[in-house]
Amino acid sequence: MKRILILIMLTCLIFSNCNRRDGEYKTSLLSYFVDISDDEDAGVKDVLGFFGGKCEYSIGMSVLTGEKSKKYFELRLFDSEAIEHFTNNPKFAASNIAYRFYRNLNKEKRNEYTHINPIIVFSDGSEKKFEFSTWELEVVDKRVPFLNKVVDIIRENKYDDLLPLLNDRRVVEYDKNELIENLKKADPQFGNVTDEGFRIFGYKIDALDNKGNDYLYLSGAIIRDIQSNEFSLIIDPYSDKEEIFYMEYKM
Repeated sequence: MKRILILIMLTCLIFSNCNRRDGEYKTSLLSYFVDISDDEDAGVKDVLGFFGGKCEYSIGMSVLTGEKSKKYFELRLFDSEAIEHFTNNPKFAASNIAYRFYRNLNKEKRNEYTHINPIIVFSDGSEKKFEFSTWELEVVDKRVPFLNKVVDIIRENKYDDLLPLLNDRRVVEYDKNELIENLKKADPQFGNVTDEGFRIFGYKIDALDNKGNDYLYLSGAIIRDIQSNEFSLIIDPYSDKEEIFYMEYKM
């Protein structure tokens, strides 16, 4: 039997930015009847605070016969100069959009959606569409506090405290003692870590091996009062264990 696809779309299009600058306006009659929560509004502003540009958003649901329905929040980002840097890796930028929106939602809103769907529009008019499950985004959100703990260790210049956290045989073989010694030499030139700490640029979850093991790659920058530096961790996405498979620290 031919499967029936039922689409229910509540469209609420708003051009906005994080500081409500001049030029914010509503673009559809329906947007006057469909409102978003303060959490969702904060999520949109979080995205625009990082990327700039303009954002249209919508709330939708798809129900496929015999399958579980999906309810999604869709964000369409355009007129962003920052997004042009990601033409070769749009999915990475999309992961940033999805996570920045998701992290602002309270528990009730997180349970309401099954997916966060970014759409990226580049200056040449081309579009890239992505879908991130809220299950995956929750996995990422639960591991971010560990990353922040690592940044706090660096903030306090307690570099040796990183040694027992480093597993230098799990993903990439490296000399963790040498890594820490290089960190001690290079880190002071960047200055103090600000209150913001870590600024995420994106993430990915990939297969570690053919045995069903995955790794989580969290990438961004440590924000400093002199010069911010790129910083990434590779960790287990599903474990609460405080273990670093690899640490990328741009000197």
